Amino acid sequence: MSPIETPLWPDNPTAQDLLGFADIAEPIQDALLRERLDPVAVGIFGDWGSGKSTVLEILRQRLTERGRVVVVYTRPWEYDPNIDPKATLIAEVLTAVRTEVAKDESRMAQLADRFRGLVARVQWSKAVTLVANSALTLNIPKIADVAGIFGDGDDGLADPTLQGFREEFDELMKELEEIDRVVVLVDDLDRCLPDTVVAALEAIKLFLSVRKMGFVIAADRRLVTLAITTRYAQSAQGALMAREYLEKIVQIPISVPTLGLADTEAYLAMMLLDRHLNDDTLSALAAHCDARRRAGEARTLDDLPEGLVPSDAADDLQLAGVLAPVLFRRLSGNPRRLKRFLNAYWLRSAIAQQRSAALQPAALAKLLVLEELEPDAFSQLIAWLGDGELSVKLTDLEDPKRDSGDPTLREWAATPPALASEDLEPYLRLAASLRSLAAPGSGLRSDLRVLLNDLKADAQNTRKSARKRMNALSGEDRVLVARELTELVRTEPDSRDRVAEALEELMADRPAGEEILRRFEELDPAAVTPGLVVRLTRDGPLRSEAMALLGRWRDSERLGEVAGAAVDQLIDADGALG
Repeated sequence: MSPIETPLWPDNPTAQDLLGFADIAEPIQDALLRERLDPVAVGIFGDWGSGKSTVLEILRQRLTERGRVVVVYTRPWEYDPNIDPKATLIAEVLTAVRTEVAKDESRMAQLADRFRGLVARVQWSKAVTLVANSALTLNIPKIADVAGIFGDGDDGLADPTLQGFREEFDELMKELEEIDRVVVLVDDLDRCLPDTVVAALEAIKLFLSVRKMGFVIAADRRLVTLAITTRYAQSAQGALMAREYLEKIVQIPISVPTLGLADTEAYLAMMLLDRHLNDDTLSALAAHCDARRRAGEARTLDDLPEGLVPSDAADDLQLAGVLAPVLFRRLSGNPRRLKRFLNAYWLRSAIAQQRSAALQPAALAKLLVLEELEPDAFSQLIAWLGDGELSVKLTDLEDPKRDSGDPTLREWAATPPALASEDLEPYLRLAASLRSLAAPGSGLRSDLRVLLNDLKADAQNTRKSARKRMNALSGEDRVLVARELTELVRTEPDSRDRVAEALEELMADRPAGEEILRRFEELDPAAVTPGLVVRLTRDGPLRSEAMALLGRWRDSERLGEVAGAAVDQLIDADGALG
C-alpha cells in the first residue's frame, strides 16, 4: 500500500490572500500613510480565528515593499515574562529604527549618541523588572549597577529611565528625514495575561504623541477589554473605564467580517485545491474570486477560466460545495475553524484508508461534521449501529415526508449525500475507537452473533458445527456473516486462520463470495495469512476473481514474507495450469 498524501495546512498567518481581505488592508494602509493622521492607531477587531493575523501579514508585505517605511511586527504573547513588556515593545521599535539608520554608516555615526541614550533607558527598565522578578534582591539596586546587566552603564545620564523617552525619541524622529513612517503591527495581544495587555497598551500610548508613528492592533476587542477591566477591578466603573481606555488609544476601529456562504465555499475550495495547484495558479484563482466579489456577484466560484482548475480536482471542488452550507452555519464563517476542520478531515481520511474503513469523500466529510460539531448526535449513530438499527433510522431521517426524530440529526441527514444505503460500520467502529467511545455491537441478530462466535472458536468441533449452521442460512444472512468475518480478519489477528475456514465455504456462494472479495479489496495486505491465501482460492465460482485479488496484494508489496511466498506459488501454479 503506497503512502497516502495527506495535505495539511499550518495554523500560521500568511500574506497569500485566500479570504479577499486585501480590501480591508488597503484602507488601513492608506490611513497609516496619511500625513494628516500622524501619529495614528488602528484596531483590527474580530473573534479568534477570524483572519486578523492574515490582514496584518498582508499589511506587512505591502508596507515592507514601500520605501521609507519601517515595519515592526511584534507579538506580546511571546515576550519574556521576566522582563517588562512595555520596555520590550519599545526596544523592538527602537531596534528597528536603529537598524534602518545603520544602513548608512556615516548617518549612524552622527546619531550614535542619541541612540545610546535611548537604549540606556530601555535597558534600565528591563533590568529592574528582571531583578525584581528573579527575587535576587529586596531592594532596587543602583541605576549604574542594574544598567550594567544589559549594557556598559557608562551613558553619562543622570536618569536613564523611560521618563523622558518620548521627548527624546520625538526629537530623533524629526531628524530622520529618511524615514516617513514607523508602523508597528501588534498581533496576539488578546492571548496575553492582563498585566501584559495593559503594559503593551501603555507602551503604545507612549508613542502616540510621537510623529511618524503608526500602530495596528489586531485583537479580540472583548478579551482586551476584559484584561483592562481586570486591572481596574477595584472600581465599580471598571468595565466603562476599560472601554474608554481602549477607545482613547485606537482612533480607527475596523471589524474583520465573517465569511458569507459564497466566501466560505470559495475558501474551502482553495484549501482543498491547494494540493492540485501551484502558488501562481492558486493566486489566480483567488484573484478570480476577488474580481467577482468586487463586482457584487453572489457566487465567487462561478465562471472559472477554462483550465484554471485541473480535471482531477473536480471532486475536491464538488466537496467544497457540499461542505460549505453545513460549515457556514455551524462554524460561523470562521477561517481558522474551517482550516482545522479540513485538517481533521484529511487525517481521518488517511487513517480510514489505512484501516480499510475508507468512504467516499463527501460521505466521510458528512460524518465528520456530525462527529466534530454534534458529538452527542454522533454517539446516537454509534448506538444505532450497535442495535442493528442504523440503516432503518437513517432511512427515516432522510425521508422528507417524515417529520419526527431529533431535529439536529434530521437537519444533518437532509444534507447530501444520503447515507442510509452505505456500509458505514467499518468507519463508525474506527471513529468510535478514535474518540474513546464504547465500541458498538456488531449489529447482527443475536443468533448470528452466537454463530459468529462459534465460527472463530478454539474447538474444531464447535467451528465445524457452526459452519453447517452457516450454510443453512438464507443468502442474505450468509452475506451478513461474510461481512462480519472479513471484519474479524482485520480486527482480530489471532482468529484469522480459524475464520478462514468459514470464508472458504462462503466463497462457494456467489453473493457471499462477492461481499468477501469486495471488502478484502480494502484490506491491508499485511493482515493476510498463508492460510487465508490458500482458502480463498479453492475451486469455486469466484476463483479467477480471487486470483486477481492475490495479484493485487502481491503488487502492493505489503504482504508478509510467508504469505507472499504462498501467493507467488499459487499464481505460478495457476499460470502453469493455464
